[in-house]
Amino acid sequence: MKLPTRDLDASACTSAKPAGRPNALRAVAALAAISICIVAPWPGKSETVDPATLAASKSLEAKLLILGSKDTHIASFYPPVIITEYEANAYLKVHSGEFLPPGVRTPTLNVQPEHLTATTDVDFDQLSRAYPNPNDIGPKVLAAMFHGTQHVTVTAKIQSQPTGVMVHIEQVVVGSMNVPNWLVDYMVQNVLQPRYGFDLSKPTPYPDHVTQIVLGSGQVTFLRGVRKNQ
Repeated sequence: MKLPTRDLDASACTSAKPAGRPNALRAVAALAAISICIVAPWPGKSETVDPATLAASKSLEAKLLILGSKDTHIASFYPPVIITEYEANAYLKVHSGEFLPPGVRTPTLNVQPEHLTATTDVDFDQLSRAYPNPNDIGPKVLAAMFHGTQHVTVTAKIQSQPTGVMVHIEQVVVGSMNVPNWLVDYMVQNVLQPRYGFDLSKPTPYPDHVTQIVLGSGQVTFLRGVRKNQ
């Protein structure tokens, strides 16, 4: 699910400020980043959208503020927070132009029990030109393998564990080709993890007061309460 106020990346929900970056959805952000090979935020403009889409986008931002709250008050009950697939995709439609690199378009997320799928259209030629530094090997490898605009799909298994969320990439498809595991592992370990500061070999910690994340059909539920270490 990258998602939350204007400059999302894989280290988020740590702040309740509008410009904060949602830790609660780091797993989602990581998956989105892997699917489109994001290695840095890029400037852009919000897309003009209809009122319903804009309202859903703002609804997501409000929920992320709740998840990112650092309130130290110990409550007897923390209501669960449910983020819908529609809200996530509405946010992407409104704001994806502000943080996706050139050549990456129309990102969408699909949520199913224990699985998350990210899709996008990528112009690999344009993406490669956006990285003139010869040391940015990842985009160059992709550009050597793929040309023109291709539809990219990434599917990952999301497992909620006591200490956080585990993300296991199951499949990456570019056009009609399954990307080999070695290339996926290379991009994760050498490009994405150093830039975003996550480690898919370990659980991504929950934000404060979140005890479990449950993926269902079209929605992600954040169960909340007082953890043993709080």
